[in-house]
Amino acid sequence: MNKHKYFVLDILRGLSALFVVFYHYFVFFFTQPELSAALLAIEPLYLPDPFYIGFLESLPFNIGYLGLGFFFSITGFLIQPSLERYATLKTFLIHKIFRLWPTYVVCFGTSLLFVVLFSYLRGTPFPYSFTHVLSYFFWVRDIFFYGYPYIDGSVWTLEIQIKFYLLAGLIWALGGKNNFLEKISLITIVLGLVTYGFYIHEYEEEHSWFYLILIARSNLKFYIFILLGACVYSYYKKRISWVKAVGLCTLLMAYFLSPLFHSYSFQTTMSYILGFAIFTFLILMYGETMKEKGFIEKSIKWLSDISYPLYAGHVLPGYTMMFLMVENGLSAFYGAFAGIVYSLFIATVVHKNVEAFFLRFNKKAPPQSQKKQHLPMP
Repeated sequence: MNKHKYFVLDILRGLSALFVVFYHYFVFFFTQPELSAALLAIEPLYLPDPFYIGFLESLPFNIGYLGLGFFFSITGFLIQPSLERYATLKTFLIHKIFRLWPTYVVCFGTSLLFVVLFSYLRGTPFPYSFTHVLSYFFWVRDIFFYGYPYIDGSVWTLEIQIKFYLLAGLIWALGGKNNFLEKISLITIVLGLVTYGFYIHEYEEEHSWFYLILIARSNLKFYIFILLGACVYSYYKKRISWVKAVGLCTLLMAYFLSPLFHSYSFQTTMSYILGFAIFTFLILMYGETMKEKGFIEKSIKWLSDISYPLYAGHVLPGYTMMFLMVENGLSAFYGAFAGIVYSLFIATVVHKNVEAFFLRFNKKAPPQSQKKQHLPMP
């Protein structure tokens, strides 16, 4: 499937990245000083809330989580066409690894350089151990190093995404091609019931592996949400009826909101629901009819193209600049705007020289089913 047929997805990708960057720089930094400082392992700065914080907190949704609602909905919308394109589990996973990992490594690596410089200017040691950094580079922090503090604010969503791809790929490869949506939804719901059964027995003190149950609960909640996007795709492509689409979406949303999974605040939950609602409305109303035309549309397309490296590489550079500005008697907003300029620049560079390269690399090796038939890539 050619993703650029869906210009509406470009709009949502760009908005998702912008919302998350805005939230981290202009909201989270001020409202969560302990967590912001913990990323750099320094003492928190308690700054007065900017004038707009009260208004944003009065809204029934959180702008950062609204962006994540778009992100996870898009993941679900594209999962089945991606599986259909790659005939085997191996080719599918190789594609996803090359699609995500090299870009993240470069973005995370360059972000760490800011922490090195930040520590040098403050005369403090580099705050992370070698093992801590490696756990982030290879996305195994939550499984093998549970309890490690966060270094950046993006890795948890990528950890969820890559594990969802693995689950979806396994189901697809093990005979799940027919009625894939129904099968993966049922399996995810059953897994949720099983993990909840372990959770309510409170084995935390008796078993060292209980943390895996906590991880599973959190991950499965987002798998359910991602599958809502998959429902929209199946209905939009007329693979399921509107009755089945509404019924399955209702069931999945009920499970997403249920106590089976890790619970969130009302504002956070509403953000995800609103994100899915906006996503569904735009897909069903515009789908493939919205086209890239003038300057505004081209700017949106640019933001969409750089959305992943922008998302993966903005937190640490921006926060180090903001903390340095405050510590030197300047406004944190100077650091935030410098962080935006740098993040847009490095995201563009990484997209053109890393992300685009590996996308072209993937296209050089067509799926096995197409190799046998000697067909061109779609």
